[in-house]
Amino acid sequence: MPPSTLNESGLGRLGIETPIAHIDRALKQLWESDEAKTRASLINLAIYTEDSAFLAADNDVLDHVAAEHACRALLILALPDARPPRARAWIQALCRPYQGRQAVCSEQISFVLEGGDAAQVQNIVFAQLDSDLPLVVWWQADLTKNFGERFYSRIDTLIIDSARWNDPTRQFDALLEAKNAETADFDVRDLAWTRSHFMRTALANCFQDASVLQNLSRLQKLAITHLKGQRMTALLLAAWINKRLGATLQLEFIEKDTGPALQCLVLEGEGVRGEVRRDSDSSFVHVCASCGRHEHKDLLPADADNDAELVNEQLSRRGGNTLYSGMLPLIRAMLG
Repeated sequence: MPPSTLNESGLGRLGIETPIAHIDRALKQLWESDEAKTRASLINLAIYTEDSAFLAADNDVLDHVAAEHACRALLILALPDARPPRARAWIQALCRPYQGRQAVCSEQISFVLEGGDAAQVQNIVFAQLDSDLPLVVWWQADLTKNFGERFYSRIDTLIIDSARWNDPTRQFDALLEAKNAETADFDVRDLAWTRSHFMRTALANCFQDASVLQNLSRLQKLAITHLKGQRMTALLLAAWINKRLGATLQLEFIEKDTGPALQCLVLEGEGVRGEVRRDSDSSFVHVCASCGRHEHKDLLPADADNDAELVNEQLSRRGGNTLYSGMLPLIRAMLG
């Protein structure tokens, strides 16, 4: 992406532009200038993107996340094909009130790396980490050559969004290769998987009824209605259902132009049916299960599904995600 596409007025929202060599000094001066601000940090959180169109939204995400999780926040926009090479940085404090007067603040350091290659990305991230704290990376781009062994060997938690991937088959191959590397010890959190949490919870509730539970083996078909661009989210949900049932169901994916990421799930077989439905803009999920003349209905709350809330949820659940990791080979097989 050529550097001319960068919006200079948008870059101003990133804080105070600072020479990279002077970042530590500038941060120290930032805290010394206001005694009412207290710096706090429990994790290192980095957002990496190769698309300048996401920069403003990512800046807002970090502001939202820092209100819930004290962190050293790194926002990195790498433009590997931009010429001439140039690296720029900005600093700012992300503050929230504490006990009325004092403000507790996270630090945010933002970088635009025009011509940024793997070595530069690694050096920038590693040089700016808060020592001895876990490193969580939301890698928004495809797993490009900048996602190298030296980088992922330092990550504690990798957040991805497979719904954004242009070529999921190739990306899952790259992810599995990285996960299986001897130097890798990171857990994976997929926002596409997180989006299906309310559907999975509601479906489990749907089949708690004893009469329906006894007839699970009769289920044959699965239909999932999803928002355009969220097919991967629907596929992850289908993989989980197949794994839990120990069966291979007949699948149908229905795409809609509007509405939430996941809108409807129907499981059915001879004499048994389960449906989970979320209407557009609704904060509730409708559940209906039937077996013969017996019917069970329920209404459950739906999760938030914007990026900031999804990332907050991941940070709140840090620790291994064995369920998703265990499904990775099945997901890859379903992609063909």
